Amino acid sequence: MQRFMLVLMVIATAMAVMSIVIGIISRLAQTMVIGLTPSAYLRFSDTCLLFAITFALFLLVYGKREGNR
Repeated sequence: MQRFMLVLMVIATAMAVMSIVIGIISRLAQTMVIGLTPSAYLRFSDTCLLFAITFALFLLVYGKREGNR
């Protein structure tokens, strides 16, 4: 279970980084990429980062719970 959460955390972080880079580039170029506005990419990166934080917190709590057993 920990391995799965770690993989999800890495995937969410990578998607957030890619999304924020695309959002910044499209904002600087003042264009839409694949029909989405720059703010849509930046909001998606916020959501991905929230998921990554959630997975990281889950790993911390799950690890402490396993350490007490």
